[in-house]
Amino acid sequence: MKVGSLYSNAVDSFAYAAKMLGMEICWQVEWVKEYHRYLNKNYPESEKHYYDGYVGKKNLQRVNIICGGDPCQPHSYSGIRKGKSDDRYRWPEMLRIIGEMRPDWIVNENVVGTVTNMVLDQKITDLEAIGYTCQSFIIPAVSTGACHERNRLFLIAYSDVRRRGEMVCSEQTIDIKKSIGGSAITLDTQGNPFLRFSESLGESPIFPVDDGVSDRLLKLGSAGDSIISTIPIIILGAIREIENIIN
Repeated sequence: MKVGSLYSNAVDSFAYAAKMLGMEICWQVEWVKEYHRYLNKNYPESEKHYYDGYVGKKNLQRVNIICGGDPCQPHSYSGIRKGKSDDRYRWPEMLRIIGEMRPDWIVNENVVGTVTNMVLDQKITDLEAIGYTCQSFIIPAVSTGACHERNRLFLIAYSDVRRRGEMVCSEQTIDIKKSIGGSAITLDTQGNPFLRFSESLGESPIFPVDDGVSDRLLKLGSAGDSIISTIPIIILGAIREIENIIN
């Protein structure tokens, strides 16, 4: 299966999950240029793009799954919650890309504040209008063994144009460990973005400096914005199993 990643961050948990599951990461879009150093190191095979407004059908390869967490700042309880009036509100661009690319699956992540400011409802309405069936879940990091709650909202959408009637997911048992080759998920590493950063890049996200401002602030920011990768592994693993049922 082919995967495209929007708003990838430096620690692209969706791409990491896709890579663990043996999926092909075709492209990543991330506007912070400094983050591309880490994306190029960990995902050299994918095309890299900087700005969501400049990508679409004209220059992106079609993929089976588009993943991405549009910027959370307009919706976070930690901010002033300007919502759709915030210039960092990027859902319209993500929707445009989805509409042009028409992937089979969409996995969107954001903070739970998108429920109370009605942005989640907007996303579901927009996706259903172009032929997608949607289901949302609030999944905390602690549910996969992490030592912090870290609630995140995952919106999963599927385009039912291909033999939707043949798919009866409720009658299938999805074994995630089997789907990733029988290897266990190391929760103590996967549940901690700092340990995961250290493991993937071979260097600590926190280290002392003699003077000036080091890129540790960039690393800390990217680790803080990232999502626990066990959840994308479970979601993408389930999607792969469903596709196996369909095909």
